[in-house]
Amino acid sequence: MKLLYNLNIFKHFRKQNFRILTLCSLLLSGAHSLVSAQAKAYSFAQSTGTFTTVTGGTVLGTATANSGTESLYQVTPYDVALPFNFNYNGTVYTSIKISSNGYITFGTTAPSTSNSVPISSTEAYEGAISVFGKGLNTFANLGGITGDIRTDVVGTAPNREMVIQWTNFRPAYGTSSTSAYAFSFQIRLKETTNVIDMVYNSGAFAIGSTNVLGTVQVGLRGASNSDYNNRLNASTLAFTSSTPGTANTSTQYTSTASTSTAGMPPAGFTYTWTPPTCFAPTLTTGSSTPNSVTVNWTAPMPSPATYDVYYNTTNIAPTSTTTPTQTNITGTSATINSLASTTSYYVWVRSNCGAGNYSEWSALPILLNTPCQPSNILSTAGATVCPGTSATLNATADAGATVKWYDVPTGGTSIASGNSYTTPSLTTTTNYWVSAMKETQGLVGKKIIESGASTGGGLSSYMIFSVYSTFTLKTVDVFPYSSTDGTPGTVTVELRNSSGTVIASKVVNVVGHNSTANSIPQTITLDFVIPPGSNYRLGVGAWTGVTNMYRDSTNLAFPYSFPGVVDITGSSLGAAYFYFFYNWGILTECESSRQQITATVDAVACLGISETGAKGDVKVYPNPFSEIINVHKPELVKSAKVLDLSGKLIRTIDYPQATVRLQDLSAGVYILILDMKDGTQQSVKIIKK
Repeated sequence: MKLLYNLNIFKHFRKQNFRILTLCSLLLSGAHSLVSAQAKAYSFAQSTGTFTTVTGGTVLGTATANSGTESLYQVTPYDVALPFNFNYNGTVYTSIKISSNGYITFGTTAPSTSNSVPISSTEAYEGAISVFGKGLNTFANLGGITGDIRTDVVGTAPNREMVIQWTNFRPAYGTSSTSAYAFSFQIRLKETTNVIDMVYNSGAFAIGSTNVLGTVQVGLRGASNSDYNNRLNASTLAFTSSTPGTANTSTQYTSTASTSTAGMPPAGFTYTWTPPTCFAPTLTTGSSTPNSVTVNWTAPMPSPATYDVYYNTTNIAPTSTTTPTQTNITGTSATINSLASTTSYYVWVRSNCGAGNYSEWSALPILLNTPCQPSNILSTAGATVCPGTSATLNATADAGATVKWYDVPTGGTSIASGNSYTTPSLTTTTNYWVSAMKETQGLVGKKIIESGASTGGGLSSYMIFSVYSTFTLKTVDVFPYSSTDGTPGTVTVELRNSSGTVIASKVVNVVGHNSTANSIPQTITLDFVIPPGSNYRLGVGAWTGVTNMYRDSTNLAFPYSFPGVVDITGSSLGAAYFYFFYNWGILTECESSRQQITATVDAVACLGISETGAKGDVKVYPNPFSEIINVHKPELVKSAKVLDLSGKLIRTIDYPQATVRLQDLSAGVYILILDMKDGTQQSVKIIKK
């Protein structure tokens, strides 16, 4: 029978204490995206003019062979200073990095030598301009031609141009010494206007006639590959008739064959990319409270007059016609109040440059998750006790919350729960702390398999999810498969981090079925405590008896979300499948900050207790004494403790006799604690003469 989720069941399984975070920070704890959105705002134009070859300038590399790095294939990107400041995507740069693979990048992070997809790459450079991006090389002395990469500065300030030229390059990597097609292309960065030209020269065979064809990435990329502005043409469309790219992987097709529709760029063919007059800010960090989020950004260059902010809970990006949530923000930070707790909020920002001139909204939002709203501790009551005795402390909390007791102000584990806590016997004043804890339970993920579900994938398949607040994955439903219906077996469920390292696992008993018609959900208990993090994996390490489990490929609705806690974002095959683990039962605990409660040990206050005893007929005498104290009815006493007035334990006497010798004590006042066999205690002031 399917496990019913209710508080009693979850309380039965609770073995560990944890908290939902009270502050969401970047990335692993739920604030995502350090991006700006300018590349897609550049305007595009094409023309045909003149390819002006630069023959001087600085030669960065010259081919000395026809293959490998000697042919300028996958050489280390060249770090080149710019002759003037150049504003790309709202940031001013003084240097660039030049790849032999037909592009340049901005920022301190260089592209890898093997990166041949500069626009779709996830590498962390701050921007890219790709004139002919793919794996490229040139050659040395074929048909009297040798290739190189060089730079030059032409024109006069303030209208200079920085020219980056790939001279006599093959259209794709090749090592033939009997056939080589050579063509040249440039990126031109223009001073003052910050306009970008990509200029191509016509090509020709330096030697031989073996045609070369393939695809290249052409266009711009911003700080992430979600911010792109590129070109697209299939083999059935001329290179010169490209259309805007539809994805960051869009390419242009080229061919050296004279019969090819796509062909190669003609001499002087030019793409021009003009920057917008209003750049967007760059989102940086964010934070949240249970009822608000704060987002921060850096100003672009030039800085706008004000900014607009927009947010939602659906991750549907705003457009130019979307009404902002906040307007006329003059600083580089905004706080949005009156929000719901335990909720995911997506926030975008744009620049307002005045007179109706707005930048694009940021390409990706920053994702902020509001933490839970903790319950309150309503009252606390400490206690004052004699040395060697226990104290009973009390606290109350909001309805539905549990009082948790700690012996440390932060960290550690709870030592008790409930409105009262009785301490061990104390000899000194001791502090304790209480918090209010409230549990939340829920289900997330696909609920049931479809009638058309299939087996497949196997041990290499897994679900992918991101966690924003610590939770316990209590249970999941599985539908194991075996060729013989009703076969018992085991499944090893593994929780892995984003790189695939196993961080928790559990072997569970299951029963396999040979069809979806015979399958019923089998609820297995995992109790995986999962802290914030991205791209966790839930998979299978092994199975016995059963040979697979059912998966779904229809009626999928990624992401499956428990707001503010977890998003199931896909599987090892993206959003194509929901693998194995259905109906995730999760448990979160929302805990308040801790409040201090003190158990005060006061020996002086205990001196008022009757010297003849406060319980039964047990008496001690004489008092004051010289060397011995007599105990009347010692058979009622389990132990006797002698403490000084500071509460320090001087002596413990188990099962004292009628006469207790204390002649070695210095003269003074002491406390005699009698622990009775019936569980009570008696404190007596005694005076040594």
